Amino acid sequence: MDHQIQAKIADLATQYGRQVFHSAYRLLSDIHMAEDVTQEVFLKLFKKPTEAFDKITHWPGYLKSMAISASIDQLRRNKRLAEEPIETASENSLQTSEAPLQHLLCERDLYAFKAALMLLTKQDAQIFCLRHIEGFTYQEIADLLCITSNLVGVSIHRSQIKLSSHLGESQFLGESHAI
Repeated sequence: MDHQIQAKIADLATQYGRQVFHSAYRLLSDIHMAEDVTQEVFLKLFKKPTEAFDKITHWPGYLKSMAISASIDQLRRNKRLAEEPIETASENSLQTSEAPLQHLLCERDLYAFKAALMLLTKQDAQIFCLRHIEGFTYQEIADLLCITSNLVGVSIHRSQIKLSSHLGESQFLGESHAI
């Protein structure tokens, strides 16, 4: 591999590594898995052909998109996150929380959301996360994924319907989820 490309990847890791980690962590809620995903994202860059680097115009969005995709893959490989019972919540986090019950209910809702997210197609889950977790516009998502903004809108609408039907009532929110 070209030394110039290696230097570019090192610069990208330095500049955007933290953002990639946070994108992964928001989905995985596990520091070690988020670190693994971050490493995986930058390792994948080494496999890209040199000319592919010139085509990427928005590195932060591109890397976050890769992180979300890799995180979704990780969640699918490790279904225990979506199926973990409430009782396994960390005792330390409950002891340090000012409102243990509220924390526990929030954790349960987070697990339910992850389980529902796994019911979406990979692309729908990625688009949903880019929009609602990362805050990208429809057009930014379309540009990142090389699809139309209309397809982004359809995907988000389809995802919202599917997630709402699977999440049902939230004890923490006290009402049906309105995503």
